[in-house]
Amino acid sequence: MSVTRLCLGAVALGLGAAPLAASGGGTVSGPVGAEACVGATMPCAIAPGVTYRLFRRAQPRPMAIHVAEVDLGAPGLAVRVTPADRSGGMEYRAKTVSRYLLESGSVLAVNASYFLPFVGGSPGGSDFVPQPGQAADASGAVRAGGAEVSPPDEVDARVDSMACFAPGRAAIVAGQACPPDFPEGVAAGPRLLAGGQAVPRPVLGRDGRFHGATRLAEPPREPPAPGAGPRTALGLSADGRRLWLVVVDGRQPGWSEGASHDDLVALFRELGAAEAMSLDGGGSAAMVARGPGGPVALGRPIHTGVPGRERPVANHIGVFVSPPPASSDPAPPAAERAVPRLSATLERVYAAAEARQGVAVDRDHFYAVVNSAIGKYRRSDGGLVARWAGPRGGLVRHLNSCTVTGAELVCANSNHPEVPMGSSVEWFSAATLAHLRSHSLGLMEEGSLTFAEPFGAGWLLGFAHYSDATGVPLRSSDYGAIVTTDAAFRRTGGWLIPRAVRARMAPQAASGGAIGPDGLLYLFGHSRPELYVLARPVAGPELVHVATIDIDAAGQAFAFAPGEGRRIFAIDRPTATVRVFALPEVGPLPEGVARFR
Repeated sequence: MSVTRLCLGAVALGLGAAPLAASGGGTVSGPVGAEACVGATMPCAIAPGVTYRLFRRAQPRPMAIHVAEVDLGAPGLAVRVTPADRSGGMEYRAKTVSRYLLESGSVLAVNASYFLPFVGGSPGGSDFVPQPGQAADASGAVRAGGAEVSPPDEVDARVDSMACFAPGRAAIVAGQACPPDFPEGVAAGPRLLAGGQAVPRPVLGRDGRFHGATRLAEPPREPPAPGAGPRTALGLSADGRRLWLVVVDGRQPGWSEGASHDDLVALFRELGAAEAMSLDGGGSAAMVARGPGGPVALGRPIHTGVPGRERPVANHIGVFVSPPPASSDPAPPAAERAVPRLSATLERVYAAAEARQGVAVDRDHFYAVVNSAIGKYRRSDGGLVARWAGPRGGLVRHLNSCTVTGAELVCANSNHPEVPMGSSVEWFSAATLAHLRSHSLGLMEEGSLTFAEPFGAGWLLGFAHYSDATGVPLRSSDYGAIVTTDAAFRRTGGWLIPRAVRARMAPQAASGGAIGPDGLLYLFGHSRPELYVLARPVAGPELVHVATIDIDAAGQAFAFAPGEGRRIFAIDRPTATVRVFALPEVGPLPEGVARFR
């Protein structure tokens, strides 16, 4: 996620404070100025019809309350629920709120339904389910674009209401069925307010199978104490024309310990809501707005015990604002240099179980790489020659790429997706795959090491930051960089990746890179089937994008076959294959650029 500035000097309000809906002179920042609203204690405009405000409370516990107020009647404004994506065999593919906002074009978004599967994972660990892109089902009914995404169900007893959206209005209804003239809707709960009256907190039992809730056959002898934690909720005015989206940070002593059911009831009454209900909370709770550099987290989510990390969730509620009509006399757009688009030729395909992160190659063999394993294969027939495998969760846990240098494999390793980001360079014998030695880079401001290539007397290193749940606060994928070092890995220089290329690779960054025989730098992103060809600028800090090559491989790290001109070995992650391609020649270079060597 990208946050340009974090302003936390908010005014603490007690329970007896003035209504939260009080107006003030907000900063009108437009649909791409959300950074100005981070930490704002007065109403701040996210987009026309959408304002944000942070409230701090000290009692009954520290709370940071993020309130987005939406005028549903504003011109061009619409509220929508994530549409279905059944490509994984379930209703959705999980993604963070930031990722949803980036892909959907919404100006503000929060998480929505409870969902399955759900395996909590260890603090800071990567064993949470679902991971980004994995399949997930919503618990309860969901409608998007007038179509049923998820049917009503009774899997989670917290689900007792449904928020329904139509152009210019919204409603909260009991049960799991929106009126037919509401094309968007999401079921969740428990209900907080109905007709202006508080709805008592239901007494439910915990379902340990999926961390949901069940209805108790008999009420407990003593009512359970009200629990407080991260929360997401929504409220509506009596006429259904004004919507409040609320996220309360939690599980972060000294910042915010979270809200209870009763805290939310009191909050929505102060806002002026007549109807209100909870959405999924806990580590799922997140509110994100659109900024000029990408998604901006307005709250401070906490996932797997890591403050600032977002959880991949099944679906989301997004607020959309159509752009105003174009001016009758628009300013001419800035001229952009045309970048040639070329195509690679597929020559051969090998099966390799380890082909999930990258591949290295020498004259007779190729080396398929996955997180903690390397497979050595013959180029002649694709036969397996040797394999190195480290223990899962061991010292070498996320090999991103390798390259052959003489009789050794030099590999980029990181602790991805953990934070803080730490990286190392690992050496293996190319003959036996025995681990030889290691050089720790430790914590690097540049991010997570993705590739290491010999460069002159030193190294060319690729570093990545991420705009998804695996990133760190105050950094987005725009902060990935190409760095040069001496032989001892001391930095000697570096460049920014061009903006247009960063946008194509977002929310990830450069996952593989190598200098070709033509002295140009070739970069692969995370999953797009295209290579980016870059030249050095004769002045300035940003590399120059000189060509894009379409290639039938959705992979990461790749390698030029030594002494074989423009032949490369790449991987296709979804099929676990190593693919050999012939790259086309890149034409004449534009003025103002140079080759790497």
